[in-house]
Amino acid sequence: MDELDLVLSKFNNRYRKKKLTNLIVCFLIIILGISSFIYGLHIEPHVTIFRFMTVDGTLFTTLGAIVYFVVNHIEAKTNSELTNVTVYYIRLSSSCAEMVIFLVVILSHLPFFSEAIPMADRYDSFVMHVLVPILTIISFAINDSPIGKLKPVERWHGTWFVTIYAIIILTLIFTGVIEGELIPYFFLDVKNNPIWLTLLAFVIIYGIGYLMAWFVSEMNRKLSWLWFKGFNR
Repeated sequence: MDELDLVLSKFNNRYRKKKLTNLIVCFLIIILGISSFIYGLHIEPHVTIFRFMTVDGTLFTTLGAIVYFVVNHIEAKTNSELTNVTVYYIRLSSSCAEMVIFLVVILSHLPFFSEAIPMADRYDSFVMHVLVPILTIISFAINDSPIGKLKPVERWHGTWFVTIYAIIILTLIFTGVIEGELIPYFFLDVKNNPIWLTLLAFVIIYGIGYLMAWFVSEMNRKLSWLWFKGFNR
């Protein structure tokens, strides 16, 4: 075996290890996402469970992990890279959603917040607030194949979940499924707050999602090549 064949063999081995790692992490996210949702559904067996961004975000991430699991399985079998832009954007949006969830949880434990979001009091809470966000963000940054430096307009793809959640929560509110104390966030109480407050809140959330899309996509672009560090060009 000459030097080129040896390099190609090592490259192929690392590529397959990367795909295997992707499959394992996606499988974990799928199991954790489904099991935590079922656990929460036993506690709140009603459509009102979908009022929480954490629950909807976990389901969105789980569905994204299922898609990515299938893609990685095909890539591992065919030893090829599909680089599907739509799949990348799904994973990007999942990572942005999980990063927002994780940041909110961390910030809620700072001294100037009156009430911290519980992270370890229940299985579903720990999984949705800690495990799934960490697994999703790290796996996206290191394992996903980048599609290049995103243009400013392309970063809005990272806010897909914000739009999905807005549709879900506003539908629940305007159809009267949830009202009063069941409304999870004060700025969504359109009956007792001015409409501009709700609009401003979503503008801020979209802005945060946009920034997260830029941040995690740059992390992915720079860290994904660690799998192949040390190869001669």
